Amino acid sequence: MMFFENLGSSEIVCAGDSARVRDRERHVSELLEQIAHDRSASTLERIIKRGRMTAEARVQGLCDADAPLWRIGEFEGLARPAEGHTRPYRLGVICALGVVCGRQCVVIANDNTVAAGAWWPGSPEKIVHALDVAMRLRVPVIYLVECAGLFLPKQAETFAGETGAGAIFRRQAELSRAGIVQVAGIYGDCIAGGGYMPLMCDKIVMTAQATLCIGGASLNAYSKGQVGAAPGTAATHVHFSGCAEKCVPDDAEALATLRAWISRLPSPACAFYRVAEPFAPALPASDLYEILPADTSRGYDVISVIARLVDASQGRLLLENTGPEIVAVQSLVDGLPVVCIANRAENIVSEDRVLAGGVLYRDGIEKMRRVAEAAQSDGVPVIWIQDVSGFDIGAEAEREGLLKYGAMLLREISDAQSVPHLTVVLRKGSGAGYYAMKGAPFKPALVVGTALSRVEVMQPETLAGTLYDRKLADPLLDAEARARLEAARQALVEVQQAASDPVQAAARGDLDMLVSLDALRDLMVTFVRAAYQAPVSVKPIRLWNLAAL
Repeated sequence: MMFFENLGSSEIVCAGDSARVRDRERHVSELLEQIAHDRSASTLERIIKRGRMTAEARVQGLCDADAPLWRIGEFEGLARPAEGHTRPYRLGVICALGVVCGRQCVVIANDNTVAAGAWWPGSPEKIVHALDVAMRLRVPVIYLVECAGLFLPKQAETFAGETGAGAIFRRQAELSRAGIVQVAGIYGDCIAGGGYMPLMCDKIVMTAQATLCIGGASLNAYSKGQVGAAPGTAATHVHFSGCAEKCVPDDAEALATLRAWISRLPSPACAFYRVAEPFAPALPASDLYEILPADTSRGYDVISVIARLVDASQGRLLLENTGPEIVAVQSLVDGLPVVCIANRAENIVSEDRVLAGGVLYRDGIEKMRRVAEAAQSDGVPVIWIQDVSGFDIGAEAEREGLLKYGAMLLREISDAQSVPHLTVVLRKGSGAGYYAMKGAPFKPALVVGTALSRVEVMQPETLAGTLYDRKLADPLLDAEARARLEAARQALVEVQQAASDPVQAAARGDLDMLVSLDALRDLMVTFVRAAYQAPVSVKPIRLWNLAAL
């Protein structure tokens, strides 16, 4: 492609860990399968008898079958079983980034297989985060609603706080003010707070079975003595209250109506901003299984990784002569301009100085700031590829003012009007380096991991050594006390290793999703298409000036 050069090499240094990596990915896939389909036969029979689809089936029926569907927060809820109740997989809600009638959309669907689609502790935060994804990508939101409101036995944990259920409606109002389209389909009982969510939307379709009401049948009977079916039928809201636009006979027709509404939105702007025909990478993604070691202490060539993700395996290195521990590449994904910023995981020698793999130094930090600033100015989305251990430490680091340079970078990537960013934690995101490379607190559109990813302040052995090694070095320590400290040290390592497992990180919400190595390219394509779907400004001036001409 014009202006670009070949990246990486077709000859790879084999890490020999392909089988281990694929085993870890297989474990993740099995968990996802369990989450999606582990429902009792009686539950599924009850839903079918009522003439309704499951939330999973609704999501599948809404989205284009030939396009990827990326689940957000799919593991959330694994670490939070509800005492005395069926464990709410996904915290009772499915959130996804998918394609509907050729348009990237965020989809939010209440899981009607547990507690009538109620919101559990953690559900509001998950929904708000999905809305944040829509805001940062400026894509429409589609709600598939069957929600009994808060799960009342846990109301104290989900009602009043700043991040409780009310935060959903606040964020919906912010999306509305930003001009982001929101539409909803109501499929069953939609009560109390569950009713506000669709009412904050631009258009609503209801099935004939659906109800939309402030209080359900039980509350009406208890509070007002009105015994009977739940109020707020579809007929009421279409013909009298004006809350809904349309009533349809069943779930399938409601999905068709939602698709018809989305199809009438402006077509994606990708074709306008595409500067070249899309090309698949010239080097296969399957090579990533050979390139990446499972052991995070071992290095590899990150340029060879990028070469297997970008169009035609081509790009231009930016600021090539400074900050060698950072690689910044101007390239294309699906024919659309993008910048990749990655750190090197292997040791390198620069000016007679050994730069440790995964560590950030002054010039590399400043390099990232300059590239991020130029990308923001040009309106070009950024993909961050992390395998970072943190900032350099010691007397030289303090003399160079690494903290100041880090603060300058954080100010740059905190820009509220920032272009969309995607953060990939390839193997590790540790310490301040995780923040500096657009970690979750700095609001990328998505933070994704792999089956190798670990998100932690420091590695478990390092953490345990920091806390215990000086105590164990005490020459006056008796044998019993030493054995007790060594046991505590080992226990801490094991606890931290378990907490840093990628599935546990995803269950906490630290990672939005776990993606197989051979699917990273597809995710990047989805991201850039979403980033360019709504009108943006692209004037590649500053980025061009950062490449060696």
